[in-house]
Amino acid sequence: MFAQAVNLPFATPEAPAALRTAFGELAEAVRPHADGDDLGILTETFWAALHGLVTLMRGGRLPRGHHDSRLALLLARFGAHGAHD
Repeated sequence: MFAQAVNLPFATPEAPAALRTAFGELAEAVRPHADGDDLGILTETFWAALHGLVTLMRGGRLPRGHHDSRLALLLARFGAHGAHD
């Protein structure tokens, strides 16, 4: 909501190959955490969370002093110890 709009199609077959490849790599990293959930939607959600944290921090909307804690919390949910087995 506070970022510049772009005309790149995301999550569609019309997306540039580089975007599809990058999304595929992220999806593979997220796959162990899908636990039956839709992998594409989970990957979009993870990407959106990372993107939102960075955008809000860079824009001065979140205190920088807690950035490492926020990022660690998010990644802990998707890290090796946060995987659903």
